[in-house]
Amino acid sequence: MSHELHYSSNNVRSFFDDFPDFVQDPSAPISAEFARLAAHRQWKKGARSKTYERNWSKCIRMEFDNFYGKEYTKLESWQNICTEVGIEPLSSVTKCKKALSKVNVNLVNLIDCRTTGEKPLLFPSLDALRKYTRKRGRAFPREEAKEDGFIKILLKRIY
Repeated sequence: MSHELHYSSNNVRSFFDDFPDFVQDPSAPISAEFARLAAHRQWKKGARSKTYERNWSKCIRMEFDNFYGKEYTKLESWQNICTEVGIEPLSSVTKCKKALSKVNVNLVNLIDCRTTGEKPLLFPSLDALRKYTRKRGRAFPREEAKEDGFIKILLKRIY
């Protein structure tokens, strides 16, 4: 059975809208565009400056909401995420959540795949996901996981 992916149409404002002097490439990965913006704004990654981390958290959260929406009670929203990670859409939100909780996917990559059109990379184990995420520094900020949302189900403890 084939399912068409329906993107969120909730018109959440993009993080990049706050920077009119920066022209975002809509086909580039969000992480690459953020890195380009950070270089343009001279935000330094590291312990001495919280500006980079604060803006990264805001960016990744806003873009996730923009792509996936905030309709946590709608079955179609959960089925869309299932489809995106290769799970046949299930018949209830509870079943979707249960299936998705077993998926090992890097959330930054998942978001990037929305702009690049690539399929998200799935990992065979939590350990493999942890190694990949740590090595590449592509962790989704844990504090951005909402109590009832899509991120909470997909987010894994990396550090």
